[in-house]
Amino acid sequence: MGIAEYQLRMEAYQLKRVGQERDIALQAFLNQSVQATKGSEKHPVPKYKKFSQFFDYDKFVDEIRGNYEPDYQPVSKASAEKQRIDLITKRWREFRKMKQKQRGGNG
Repeated sequence: MGIAEYQLRMEAYQLKRVGQERDIALQAFLNQSVQATKGSEKHPVPKYKKFSQFFDYDKFVDEIRGNYEPDYQPVSKASAEKQRIDLITKRWREFRKMKQKQRGGNG
């Protein structure tokens, strides 16, 4: 088995594990959804309205696939938002460096 095949098998294994963790989280979600509430005792409101608020499957898949595929584009909103924020932060730092050079390096 070569390194490429090994990495492919590791990716497949980790994706399988995330699927299993998702199943476990779904069971936990269903168990707690009957009980977990917020708000007053008179007017209880469920703590999680959607399963994705409890377990973001796409985020975990994005993390795994991003480690193995350099040109992978994230699917989940959380991953895409993190990528956008990282890009903005990088650009802001570059902008600050340019401004500092314009001022002569002081400041």
